[in-house]
Amino acid sequence: MHSYRWLLILFAAPAFAHPQQDGREAIALNQRGLAAEDRHDYAEAEKYYRQSAAIFRALGPQFEPHLSIESYNLAESMCWQGKWREAEGIFEDSLALSRRTLGPKHIRTAADLNALGNVSMMLGDTARAETLLAEALAIERENYPADLQLGKTLAGLSAIRRRAGKPDEALPLAEEALNVTLKAEGREGTESAMMYRNVAQIHSAAGRTDRALPLYRKARAIMERLGETADPRYAALLSQEGLALMDDGKLGLAESDMKRAIDLLSRSPVAELELAVAQNNLGLLRMRQKKYAEADELLTKALSVEQLYNSQDAAQISRMRSALAQVRSALR
Repeated sequence: MHSYRWLLILFAAPAFAHPQQDGREAIALNQRGLAAEDRHDYAEAEKYYRQSAAIFRALGPQFEPHLSIESYNLAESMCWQGKWREAEGIFEDSLALSRRTLGPKHIRTAADLNALGNVSMMLGDTARAETLLAEALAIERENYPADLQLGKTLAGLSAIRRRAGKPDEALPLAEEALNVTLKAEGREGTESAMMYRNVAQIHSAAGRTDRALPLYRKARAIMERLGETADPRYAALLSQEGLALMDDGKLGLAESDMKRAIDLLSRSPVAELELAVAQNNLGLLRMRQKKYAEADELLTKALSVEQLYNSQDAAQISRMRSALAQVRSALR
């Protein structure tokens, strides 16, 4: 994860007081992986992280802190490709290494708990996700109250509440996550943009499109100023803004956002899951427009990908099946 790039260098300094070519090669591979992530080439990043992790593993126990970071980076690159189940196991390895080598209250341990909790949520294991995030939250409240990780944990907990249909419980967590992130990163960072989006999603879920839309626009403007329009999260943001516009009755603007999101995601070789969500959203708009044949095609494509990549998220799959059933009923 980019916010922990400095940790790998810090751990490396004493270990390489006497040059060790293998270790230097591992760090060079890590840097290549980070550069590939900056280009949103997550498959290439995964390749470099795997090579780096293999070297650190072979170097022995004294390099386990490095291996923990590399495992984290590897798992994160796999999440971007929709490989949630495989990433879950690698995050578990990273967490075990961090607990053993750095201690139960280290920021790296909190980051691993946070990441694993969010993957568990994506896989539909809400109970495990909440347990992991609660443990991370306790560590961060006590030791890292100004760190970005606290914002991420709070955002994860708010997402659990939102998915459970409890927007009023989700909102205070999301607003605190936004405030923590703005203080830690500033107002012009990608994480800050994602936190504005998170609050907007909760207002959308509660039917408050008048409050959601300005937040979506703020998040979008930040991403555009940063030049992050190739980031799959930008396209996902456009699609979510489109849903809010649809709920607000602005169907033309909604269609423009949703079609642009699909166009952007179609260019990415590793954004199949995000593309499926965007297709689902456009399918819902086509339902609203009574264009049932097109809605059927979009929702069918989206459901097939969701079942392939995210088969454990029963709630999301159930919603998609319900929408598809309504479309097919209208087509009869």
